[in-house]
Amino acid sequence: MSQPPRPFFLPLIGLVLLFAALGPAIGGALFVPIAVALETPTAAHAVGPIGGIAALIGHAFAFVVAYVVGLGPAAATGFVYALWDAAAPAGAPRSLAAAVIGGAMAYGLYLWLASLGASFEATIGVEMKPPVGEWLDATLRHAFVACGAVSGLVCAMAASLLGLTTRGALVPARPAVPPAGGA
Repeated sequence: MSQPPRPFFLPLIGLVLLFAALGPAIGGALFVPIAVALETPTAAHAVGPIGGIAALIGHAFAFVVAYVVGLGPAAATGFVYALWDAAAPAGAPRSLAAAVIGGAMAYGLYLWLASLGASFEATIGVEMKPPVGEWLDATLRHAFVACGAVSGLVCAMAASLLGLTTRGALVPARPAVPPAGGA
């Protein structure tokens, strides 16, 4: 007697919706603190006096921007994670893979935003000093990738806690083999 095949599309939709709902919120909550933590030591002393007010304003703004910009990459992370979850062996790390996928999607988002920024800069003709531009570029890149990785990790852990998985869905059920020797 073989078991009926596990559903694939309903858990896939559930994972995509979970990642799309939680991913931007987690990334938006973490972006400002991670970006501040990655600041250069010379700029870190300026954050102290106005840090509390700036953090509140930054978080409110970051949540709106995170959902506008991050909804697509978060949903794509959920989709790729669902495919990984279905195809990976039983002992493969699921949450760690989601962190890598989330970081890669966030890096892709960063590259897209950087290309838009470069296009805007070329159109308007705004120039920044190279050291500030390089530092800002590196800080934002690292903050984006870290937020995407942590978002993927947390969303995969939440999916695991909820029992939302596509594990085993792509593997066809094998028919039972009768015992040899008539035992």
